[in-house]
Amino acid sequence: MSLRYKLKKAQTLLTALTPEERADLTRICENIQRSQEDLLANAGPAMQQCLRNCEGLCCRNARVDDIIGLWDLVYILALTPALADDMAARVEHESPFYSANCMFLKEDTGPCIFAATVRPEVCVTTFCSGDRAIQKEIRRVKREFFKIGCFFFWRRPRALFKRLSRPARRGAPSTAAPSGQSRRGQRLGADRPFRGEKHG
Repeated sequence: MSLRYKLKKAQTLLTALTPEERADLTRICENIQRSQEDLLANAGPAMQQCLRNCEGLCCRNARVDDIIGLWDLVYILALTPALADDMAARVEHESPFYSANCMFLKEDTGPCIFAATVRPEVCVTTFCSGDRAIQKEIRRVKREFFKIGCFFFWRRPRALFKRLSRPARRGAPSTAAPSGQSRRGQRLGADRPFRGEKHG
C-alpha cells in the first residue's frame, strides 16, 4: 500500500468511529504517547549515538512506505488532526518505488513535522546501536501500538455484540387487557350473557 492510500484509509477509519469508539481509541493513543515519552526520557545515550553516527540518515534515502504503516497514521491523526491537510499535501509527492528523503521532514531536511512523542513506531523505536538498556521501554511502545490493530480488528464484532445485547424494542403485539380494564372487569364481561340470549 502506498502512503497516499494508507493516509486516506486512516482518515476513513477515524471518520467512521462513534463518539464512544473515538474516546476508546484516544485512550489507546494517549497510552502510546506516554510510552514514547518514557522511552525518550531513557534513551539519551542511544539518541546521542544515533545523531553522532548517522546524523539522521534513517530519514534520508529511505523507503518511507515501508517504515510508516496504517496504524502509525491512525495514531498521528487521532492525536494531531490539524496535520491532516499538510500530510495529505506531502504524500502527493510520494514515489513509492524509489528511495527518497522522508516527505514529513520540514524543508526536505528536517526537523520532522511530527511532535517528538507523536511519531511512527519504527521511527521512535529504532536506534543505530546502544539500545540494550532501553529494551523494556521499546517493547512497551510496540505493545501499545499493537493495541490499535486489535481495536479495529474487534470493532465490528464488538458493535454487533452490543446491538444484540440491547433489550427488545417495544411495540410488539401484547395480549394484556386494554388500558383501564381490570381483570375483574374482564371476568364480569365473560359472565355477562350476550344480547338476546335467553335465561333458563
